[in-house]
Order: sequence, then C-alpha cells, then structure tokens
Amino acid sequence: MTEVDIRALSPGDALAAELLLDAELGGRHQARLGEVLDVLALDGYAAWDGDRLVGIATCAHGGDRAELAALAVTADRQRGGIGGRLVEVVASAARRRGAGELWLVTTNDNLEALRLYQRHGFQLSALHAGAVDRARIIKPAIPLLGRHGIPIHDELILARPLTGPSGPTSTQLSP
Repeated sequence: MTEVDIRALSPGDALAAELLLDAELGGRHQARLGEVLDVLALDGYAAWDGDRLVGIATCAHGGDRAELAALAVTADRQRGGIGGRLVEVVASAARRRGAGELWLVTTNDNLEALRLYQRHGFQLSALHAGAVDRARIIKPAIPLLGRHGIPIHDELILARPLTGPSGPTSTQLSP
C-alpha cells in the first residue's frame, strides 16, 4: 500500500467527499439519534492517495465533547490503517479544541468499525435498541440488512476519553 496524505477537508474536496460517502456510508446525510446530520457541513479530514480520495472523517465539536460523525474508507483500502490514522487525527484535533471525550454512533451490524474503534480506545457507552428501525421513518433508504447479512436495528454509542495518554496502546493494536 502506498502512503496517504491526510489533510483538512477543503471546499474543493466536496465532490470527491460526497462520492466516497455515497459509496461507503449511503450518503452525506446520516441518520442517528433521531435526526439527520449533514456530515460534510462539519470539520473534516481527508486521506488522499495522489489525486484519489481514499478516506474521510468528520467531527462535530461541542465544548468538552466531540463527535466523530463520519468515518469512511474506500472498500479497496479498508484494513490498511487509513481509518485508524483518521480517528487519531480527529482525536488530536478534538483534544486541541478542549474536548475531554470523543464519541460516535454506529450500528449493530458494523463489526469492522467496532473492531477499529475498540482498538483505538473506544468503549461501548450506550445501546439504543430499535433506533435504526425508528430512523427509517426519517431516512427510508436505510437498508434492513447490513454487513454480513446482519439485520440492522440498533445504534451503539461508543466513547473514548481524550485526557491522559493519547492514542491506542500497543496492546490495542495487536492482532
């Protein structure tokens, strides 16, 4: 794998970012916690391999907490470290802005994401049973079946403290 360049999203990245989010997350408008959020309206970071966008992360800053609102890596570059690098860039930016915690929402079918997030210091903090079923009212395009044929029903909230040692430990990164 070639090295990627990670930099802040700029207005010129909007089309490439929207195409990546369409392909990997079902679009820039993400339903979570009973509302739809335009993740491209937030601060973000892009991972570029030459002139090709291969990853994106966006973050909503809010006082002592920041939300990792979207994380997407192109299918051909997943499991290559790009998602982890983007998580750490967002965590560093949130810490610099005074956040003591980084949190996110994912769904019960997203096993790869759960693996990544836990390796980067996140822990399950809440389960919203049936939240995705309710979200289909405001975003009907949400599929019934997710990755690995798992029915999508629930939202999981994960959180990571940003105080203390930064980044994952070596044990969190071992296979």
